[in-house]
Amino acid sequence: MTFLILALAVGWIIIAENTSQTVSFSLFQSASTTSSETDLIEEQEQLEKEWQQEYMDGNHTFDNPMVIQNPYGEAPLTALTKFRTENPSRITVTVASRDGAEDITHTYPAFNQEHEVPVLGLYPDTDNEVTIEAEDRQGNVQEQTVSIETNDNPAFAHDRKVIESSPQEMEPGLTFLTPGKSKFYGVDEQGDIRWYSSRTGGFVFKRLSNGNLLLGASQSEDNRNEYLFETDMLGKVQHQYKINLPSYEDTNVIHHDAIELPNNNLLVTVHDNSNSYEEDTMVEIDRDTGETVETLDLKDIFPSEAYEEYSGPNESDGDWMHQNAIWYDKEKKSILISSRHQSAVMSLTYPDMNINWILGAPEGWSADMAEKVLEPENDNLKYPGAQHAPMILPDQDANPDTKDVLLFDNNRAVTRGDESVSQNFSQGIQYRINEEEGTVETVWDYGKERGKDFFSNVVSDADYMYETENRLLTSGYQKVEDGYRATVVETAGTTDEVVYELELSGIEQGDGRVVYRAERLPLYPDAWNYSSASPAGDSSE
Repeated sequence: MTFLILALAVGWIIIAENTSQTVSFSLFQSASTTSSETDLIEEQEQLEKEWQQEYMDGNHTFDNPMVIQNPYGEAPLTALTKFRTENPSRITVTVASRDGAEDITHTYPAFNQEHEVPVLGLYPDTDNEVTIEAEDRQGNVQEQTVSIETNDNPAFAHDRKVIESSPQEMEPGLTFLTPGKSKFYGVDEQGDIRWYSSRTGGFVFKRLSNGNLLLGASQSEDNRNEYLFETDMLGKVQHQYKINLPSYEDTNVIHHDAIELPNNNLLVTVHDNSNSYEEDTMVEIDRDTGETVETLDLKDIFPSEAYEEYSGPNESDGDWMHQNAIWYDKEKKSILISSRHQSAVMSLTYPDMNINWILGAPEGWSADMAEKVLEPENDNLKYPGAQHAPMILPDQDANPDTKDVLLFDNNRAVTRGDESVSQNFSQGIQYRINEEEGTVETVWDYGKERGKDFFSNVVSDADYMYETENRLLTSGYQKVEDGYRATVVETAGTTDEVVYELELSGIEQGDGRVVYRAERLPLYPDAWNYSSASPAGDSSE
């Protein structure tokens, strides 16, 4: 089924193709079509049919399990085991770790006789020892150890050095590294790779509410980042979306962020494609159909002088806004956006884009916008500069009028800011905003004391850890003698105690391996409701 929607007001024709499981949509300046791309979902369905048939033709018991390493061709450090137990049993799988790292283990709680069990957390280029345990309802336990050999050597990965690691004080999970343009991968507390995607991608690496991942990726030889894939941890693609901007010459079509909205749709940063400006537009995509529900042009809320007279980084590209983040504020039904080149974070009603407030230095705003700029509660407030990754924290002070926002302050004065300290340091910083009074104060920061060693001119991240209340900071592009490096630091709560620090080196100027963001996520997500029951048999529960 093909949907054709004309959106002439913004100069786009949007074509959405909806196949049985694949959704793609394209943005065009003129009525044109493109040749169909390879359908990854169909390819994976064929792979499934082949190993399902092999399983049916064999006799795979608990003592003789079938093991499919990298079953969907997208996640080389995963496997799927298939077998039958004599009695209904629940299964626990454990991948043995090394060098003092904790074993990676997971229990599938349902009692079944036919089992299809994912195994995550294998090491690359290793004969991995995996223990499978089956426990029946009477508490009888069988145990089997299998060897799963991986032959790959992920040469794309950074040189990694663990400076500090205190696992008992850290947020549980792997540290997943999001590149500018390379492969996504996750490391354990010892810095060893335990998961990666075989697909070149960049910028977007998000865990969705259903436990799946949302990845920004490419399917072309020029690594044009124009796809969003929704995939599980095994690499099985659930949906694929394509944004086609034929007149946009660069490869970063999906340039910085995509989020899941409460209505299940996706909100994605793209380009206008109807004029000479870039990185100032968002589209809301219907998750099921691929249709564009909303188009939001940030030029609509700024006076024309802001973009027509912009003078700063990438001005020849029309990159006056450089929107690099979106965060949804459920309480106010608004979004936070971050503009690197305006050195400001803004709260906007969604989808109307009325300004609630602006976090940024007060100079250089139009009269109307100046009224929305938050006032500092003291004279020592450090405004953000070229910042990244703002997020709203859970309630921190039991005051319904305040909202805490954590972000990474790269500290470069672009359009506005304090030139006297610009580029001397970068920092993670937590602001407390009183939305009723229109004021802001700083309640925590980390990084300034490390000076230029922690300075990153571009990219970077700041995350709140929900289980431990730690902060995870990523300074993603630090200049060193032999090139560039990135540093990921986890601090204990709102202290400056470092419980984890990972140094990533070997980055060259313009290298796609620049670390855009880092996330700490469980390898087996709680929301990933993967049934261990094989499709070849019925669950007994």
